[in-house]
Amino acid sequence: MKKDKAHFIAFVGVMFALIFVLFMLEGAVLSGLGMTACILSLPVSIALSIYDDWKKSFIGGTLLGLASCLFCLIFASLFIVYANPLISVLPRCFIGITSYWTYFGLSKLFRKAKIAFVRESIPAAIAGVVGSITNTVLYLLAVNIWSGDFMGSFTAIMNVAVSVYFPIELVACLVLVPAYVAVLKKVNHTLINKTKPIVENAESVSENDNLS
Repeated sequence: MKKDKAHFIAFVGVMFALIFVLFMLEGAVLSGLGMTACILSLPVSIALSIYDDWKKSFIGGTLLGLASCLFCLIFASLFIVYANPLISVLPRCFIGITSYWTYFGLSKLFRKAKIAFVRESIPAAIAGVVGSITNTVLYLLAVNIWSGDFMGSFTAIMNVAVSVYFPIELVACLVLVPAYVAVLKKVNHTLINKTKPIVENAESVSENDNLS
């Protein structure tokens, strides 16, 4: 059990580093427009939220929010308003929750499908779309509530976000989330699930030695 927790904590740390690096890359390319698009980091976050059980569904979005908050603090001259955790972190905690239950429900619906693409990829792709919509709607709502800027530059930024960034993020999540989910499931099975039979076998060997 302790080994499983250690693997999981290390895994979350690695995923946070990955999400942060991707977010920094996106920000470096697009920061001149006044807002960054989560083209790579958002699909990773959604996949991290839905590949396992519901208890971990909040992790991906929360890590994305923390990466966003840290990014905004680093580039405070441009994004200090968005460093507010109520804007950068809180709305994104719900990304994984909506994505997970979408994925869970569709997986149950298609579980008897003979085609693996229908059984596995379609639920993940639709969950990615739901996660992208959740991110955009709640994030823009939080910006609208907490930024205090309801006119001028805020309106221009929102127009860019909805008309340009949102469709790109939507397509990215639709395509990338199924691939990321498959990779995360494989990594999870390799690092954690395969260690359990080894431990059990070791215990059975020691018991046999004691009996002999």
